[in-house]
Amino acid sequence: MAESNATQVILTDDGLKIIKAQQEAKNALTLANGKNKAYTSTSAPISSSGYVSGDLWYVLISGIVTDMYYFDGAKWQSYLQDAATLNVGKLSALSANLGNVTAGVLHGVDIYGSNFYAGDIINDANNTAKYYPMTITPDGAYKSTYFDSMVGLQSSVESGAIIYKYRSMTDNSGQYLAYDSVINGQGLNLQSGYTSAKDTTFSNPVNTTTGYVIVNANDGITLHGDNQQITFNGTSADVTPKGVIITPYGNINPNGTQNIWYVGNNMAMKTAEFGIDGSGTYGIKFSRSLDIGNFNINTYHTITSSDDGPIHFDRANGNPVDIYASAVHYNSLVKSSLLSVKKDVQKADTSYWAQLVNSIDLATYQYKTDDNTSHIRLSSIVDDVNDTKQWQLPDVFISRDEDGKLCGVDDSVLLNATLAMVQEQQKEIDQLNGHNMELEARLNKLEAKLNG
Repeated sequence: MAESNATQVILTDDGLKIIKAQQEAKNALTLANGKNKAYTSTSAPISSSGYVSGDLWYVLISGIVTDMYYFDGAKWQSYLQDAATLNVGKLSALSANLGNVTAGVLHGVDIYGSNFYAGDIINDANNTAKYYPMTITPDGAYKSTYFDSMVGLQSSVESGAIIYKYRSMTDNSGQYLAYDSVINGQGLNLQSGYTSAKDTTFSNPVNTTTGYVIVNANDGITLHGDNQQITFNGTSADVTPKGVIITPYGNINPNGTQNIWYVGNNMAMKTAEFGIDGSGTYGIKFSRSLDIGNFNINTYHTITSSDDGPIHFDRANGNPVDIYASAVHYNSLVKSSLLSVKKDVQKADTSYWAQLVNSIDLATYQYKTDDNTSHIRLSSIVDDVNDTKQWQLPDVFISRDEDGKLCGVDDSVLLNATLAMVQEQQKEIDQLNGHNMELEARLNKLEAKLNG
């Protein structure tokens, strides 16, 4: 059995102190001044005995100094390195809990962290949420905030959208003016209205909407509200605005001195123009044929029925409307004489109507608009000038409008009254013919007697 050269040592408390002192001496490095030493260990110092003021302690783990301490004569203090004294060629890695850091300018660095703040907390009573002028949050949201006694403003970039919020800080009959604007992948959304309470955190929705504008590729432009509109102001050459306004209902109104809105390539090639002036001076003009269902009005002075059906001129209640024209050329004239559409039908007294026709004063004349080449005209006269009528025309032959104003002669009544007079004349002719036949028979008898 081999001999053992091991020496058995019994460790007492004093022995342990001696070993610890030897170990510390081994780990200590005497500084240049010869009075202080620098110690290295994997943990912070816990004892203050045996050290002199100015001693240094480095916590060294895997060859990296993680903490530094100096002895102030009574206890160990954390050793802080001033930025002016830190001069290195390269920091390959800086990993530490730095606490509150005050720095000048950082160049060429990647910064990873939680919240980033710019400036100081906005000093305004409305800033109840303690916003900074600029904040970047861990979820990637960038927010710029402003407050004063009147308004709160916040713009942000978050969740793939650019958002702007305006919040009034003054009460308006229990409401606070608010605007929201959002630009995202779908388009642009602008909203105006009110919040029911002061919104100092920009989190209350606009619960009373006064209007909105939505622009997106799917639905185009949508306007809603009393004041939302599309305004065209003309060009810079216009002294006053000249254009049109398109309202949320799609109506087109004049803007400034604009009197006409037209559709077409240019002013010389207009398809249609629409007067939009308030005085009604400018009308509506169509430069092409106009089709309204089966009704066609073309540029050749012609009104046609596309399906060859009749053309009616009726009032809103369905009854025929009066038509005023100059010379009327027609193939036939038909008046509705169906018994089924009439009431209180009685046999006319033709002698009465014949007398009325015979009482009419006929006159020859010309219209004031006629020229020297116009033909002499003949008709009855509606005397709308003299209180004591100089021209006799029974009232039954006079046409009046819905307000009772004189229009002219009712030719339909006059024509049928003339027919009554013809019938009366025919009766007289028949009577005369019968009387003549009776006289002729009596004459024949008398001749026979004379010749017999």
